[in-house]
Amino acid sequence: MDLTPHDILDGFGGEKKLYLRAGTIAGVELLHLQRHIDDRGLLLEIYRNRATHPNSDRVPQFFENVEVAQLNFTLVTTPDHVKGLHYHLKQSDVWFCPPPYKLKVVMLDVRRDSPTAGATQVIVLGEGRDAWIKIPPGVAHGYRPLTLPCGLLYVVTRCFDLEDPDEHRIPWDHPAVKDLWAVRNE
Repeated sequence: MDLTPHDILDGFGGEKKLYLRAGTIAGVELLHLQRHIDDRGLLLEIYRNRATHPNSDRVPQFFENVEVAQLNFTLVTTPDHVKGLHYHLKQSDVWFCPPPYKLKVVMLDVRRDSPTAGATQVIVLGEGRDAWIKIPPGVAHGYRPLTLPCGLLYVVTRCFDLEDPDEHRIPWDHPAVKDLWAVRNE
């Protein structure tokens, strides 16, 4: 027997759940890493500069056009915090969330001539989703920690210059992204 919305008790007429496929922003790349687990723990190969055996070429290919200028690690230790939103004109960022941390990356394409101009993308990294994410210039990005503390290891393709920082801020609660920071309870 089929029901109609009229057959549902007042106060329980919730919105229909939509299962939409997450969009992607042009130029954003995700590289899933292979986790090797045994009775002692785990091993994650997060970087190599060349392939040395069959099936070892994925990581070097991902980093092929990434000039590693600076390697950073940041740790958030306060609850209910959002890092970002900012974009760069010259540098790319390459992010990795090491175990046991977990974070939610929110991105907004602010490039005028991009095929995905104005598009948003959300990616959850960490806690078993072992991956690098490559964020090109002109894609605003930030993250919300989902564990406390929460660590992020990242590469930038230009060294930070205090006299001329390549960092342009957008409010974290900009209308294009403000609803993306929330943790879904479904």
